[in-house]
Parts: sequence; C-alpha cells; structure tokens
Amino acid sequence: MIRLLVLVAACAQTTGPHLTSVTPASAAHDATVTIAGERMCAGDCATAAGMFDLGDVRAAVVALTDTSAQITVPAIAPAGKTSIVLTVNDSSSNALAFEVLP
Repeated sequence: MIRLLVLVAACAQTTGPHLTSVTPASAAHDATVTIAGERMCAGDCATAAGMFDLGDVRAAVVALTDTSAQITVPAIAPAGKTSIVLTVNDSSSNALAFEVLP
C-alpha cells in the first residue's frame, strides 16, 4: 500500500504595501490621520511614488516612512464610509475601512 501525503501551506503576502491601522478611524475634511503598515514606501521613501486614495479621491501625503504615514482628508471627499488604499510603484495595498465625517 502506498500512501501519499500532501501538505498545503498558505503564504502571506511579502511584497508590496500592507496597511494595518488608521487613527482615527473617522475624521472630517482637512483633518490629518495616521496610517500604520509595512512596506509603505518600498524601502526608499525619498523616491517612492506612494499615493493614498480614499475611495475615488486622492489624499495629500503629509509624511511617509516605511511603517507610517500621515495624510490629509481631502476637502472633496464625499462624507460617509469609504476605504483607504495605498499604491506604491504600481503595487496596491489592502483596504482599510475609514469614514469621512460631514
């Protein structure tokens, strides 16, 4: 009798940006929020082409390191629940839930 053993392992993404939290989780227009994560500027924050989007609206980046960023909630962002996504060098992060307050 021959037995075949197959092991399946799940792999965590180890490339591209990964967002872990946004503080505060809701804010009004023109407020600054802090986002924590990993690989947020691909290791070279001086030349990384990082862009944060709140839904369909681009946010201004105030500060950026490989593990933290501060962005300003755009005045034109619609009020309500949305998500924050970071794109660095054509690689997009996971989405974080966020709410733009009226």
